[in-house]
Amino acid sequence: MALRIHRDSIVWLVAAAAAFTLAVMLFTPMRMSLGWDETVYASQISQHVPIMRWSSERARGMPLLVAPVTLFTDSAVVLRFYLALLAGAGLFLALLAWRGLRPAWLLALAGVIFGGLWVTQSLAPQLFPNYWIGIGALASAGLFLRGLVTGRATTGILAALAAAVAFAALMRPADAVFLAIPLLAIAAVRIVRHYLAQRSVDRCAGSLVLAIAVGLAIGLGDWIVESYLYFTDPVVRLQAAGRVTGGTRFDPVTSLRILSGGRASSLAGYPGITGWSHPGLLPWWLAFAILAAVGVYAAARTTGWLPALVPVLCALSIYILYSLPVRDNARYLIPVWALLAIPAADGIAWLVGHTRKQARVAAVAAAAVFLLIEFGTQHTLLTTQSTALQTAASANTHAAQALQQLGVHAPCVVTTLKRPSFAPVSEPAAYHLGCAFQGTMGKVTLSRNRQVVVLVQGPARPGDFAMDWRGHRLASAGDVTAYIGRPAAR
Repeated sequence: MALRIHRDSIVWLVAAAAAFTLAVMLFTPMRMSLGWDETVYASQISQHVPIMRWSSERARGMPLLVAPVTLFTDSAVVLRFYLALLAGAGLFLALLAWRGLRPAWLLALAGVIFGGLWVTQSLAPQLFPNYWIGIGALASAGLFLRGLVTGRATTGILAALAAAVAFAALMRPADAVFLAIPLLAIAAVRIVRHYLAQRSVDRCAGSLVLAIAVGLAIGLGDWIVESYLYFTDPVVRLQAAGRVTGGTRFDPVTSLRILSGGRASSLAGYPGITGWSHPGLLPWWLAFAILAAVGVYAAARTTGWLPALVPVLCALSIYILYSLPVRDNARYLIPVWALLAIPAADGIAWLVGHTRKQARVAAVAAAAVFLLIEFGTQHTLLTTQSTALQTAASANTHAAQALQQLGVHAPCVVTTLKRPSFAPVSEPAAYHLGCAFQGTMGKVTLSRNRQVVVLVQGPARPGDFAMDWRGHRLASAGDVTAYIGRPAAR
């Protein structure tokens, strides 16, 4: 007898999460060494390497997430497999938050659309917070709607909503704030309308507001305290973060360019594009947008405008945040695609289920083509990006090995120069050697028990303090020269 799975069976969500986890493990470089930003996050809670320099734009969520591994090992392979498994579990939980609002098979389809994107698969096993912001945003929107639509904000839903918002805020505070803005606005409108109509407080909406506020307080509290301890105050920290990420000039066209797989930056010395990297991807993204629009219309007809619009409003709010010129935009928009995957799946379901019998075959075929094109084009771009990541990771490993052969060992300090002579291999090399890292050094005093290494990209010379140090060309690490200051004689 054939096994039949009910349209709302949790098996659909398990299958989507398992397929995503398997795809991540098969198609992303799981044995790749840690890159620049990854070493910063991995070193914060570790017994194996010195703590890498913490900067204003980072938040503590990622170090906490990987702490169960970094406390016991510095293995990049173990970290990546841990994150891949965790990413699948996170996707399952985020989709589960929407159960009851959509059939499980439709939520699984949304998971497939979101999980099929190259940037989703690429970032899932990497030590960056962006994928996890997407998971937190998707879960928060679903839990909020479950409470508001049913009018029964149970203790479980409120606790889960507070946890989801806090999780997002720990990962990246700005994203959590922009995620919360439309949710709080919707709840406030509900409260005001209820009061005008019945002269009483809408306890359900008020409870949801309180849960979001508690989540933000927990998630932002760490960031605020840290701002006063290490960055003067939150305003100064935000200003410093703005300088690092490229300021706050509104530039939606630059953000659109990343849809074709390119990178964008307004900072001198960082990779950037002026055109479209892979323009062949743009028709698929247009189809994605059309399906999402159809999905909003379809969901509004069946479940009402509120469940239809909430994921779109949250996605637009976060998109506005990242329509600013920040470096390497592609990963910052992961939360947008996570949220828009719900209405896109709504659109596919409506086309397949509500078209006339004669057109249904064409609708099913169009949906299948949409998914097949996604898997094909996104996988091609994933392969290209993975190759570039592996090349950079190989340069990091070779730099560390070359320095080790030159006699560099802990205790030591690795530093570099400002752009354009900045050496991207410097911090990963320090991490792999067990050295401390310092961004730039104007002067140095050689101690009796540590070496200082200045890594320079290109033909530039090191600072005045290292002008008489011997340079060593690290050919296997690219156009990098190492200037090594030996410990002072006893």
